[in-house]
Amino acid sequence: MDTLFNYKEFIRLSHEGNINYEKLKVPKNTELVNTADQRNSHVYLIIDGFVSISMNPESNSIYTILGKGSFVNYYSLFQGNVDDFLFKTISTCTVYKYTFKDLEYFLSMFPENFGFQFFIMRDLARHAFFKSLSSETSSSDKLELSFSNIGKLHGTPYEKDCVILPKEMRTSVISAYSNLSKSSFYKQLARLKDQGKIWKNNREWVLKNKEVYDYLKVREIDV
Repeated sequence: MDTLFNYKEFIRLSHEGNINYEKLKVPKNTELVNTADQRNSHVYLIIDGFVSISMNPESNSIYTILGKGSFVNYYSLFQGNVDDFLFKTISTCTVYKYTFKDLEYFLSMFPENFGFQFFIMRDLARHAFFKSLSSETSSSDKLELSFSNIGKLHGTPYEKDCVILPKEMRTSVISAYSNLSKSSFYKQLARLKDQGKIWKNNREWVLKNKEVYDYLKVREIDV
């Protein structure tokens, strides 16, 4: 079912329907939605790269990280201006920029396209669900959970029961996602290394976790 409503199919059908869009190449460390006008009028589909979401512009913490196939600023399509979200590229990104008007037309005027609504919202809800797990996790286990979450969101099956993260998931990004203090982060990082649960392969983190590995293998089949 995912194959019927994934982002590639969305692009194909929107092109067939002559839905207007603007293709943008956005540099790393750029605030993607940086004006009130953009927040109230445009949605961005990530074609390549990663965009972080922060809830507080003054904080160094990261709420979640969106990647290929995710929509940025989609909630504003329903709720209006969502001022609390800061969207920032953590790599060079290629995005398609759609107006609210064109996206609403594409999703609502063609009944056969309504399934996209569910799968877009499911993707965004997955990020929220993974982040919510942190509130019920002991502080001493938050970094391991953070690696697990990021692995499920953006990892790739590697060796047996191991997952490799993209190089863009740098140590500083994982630290910001974990929302741990600097001292707690590095203590837990050292412990996970000593336990053989994480290690570096050149510039990429590798996570040994059967649950995450199995999760990604199932998603490979579904997609």
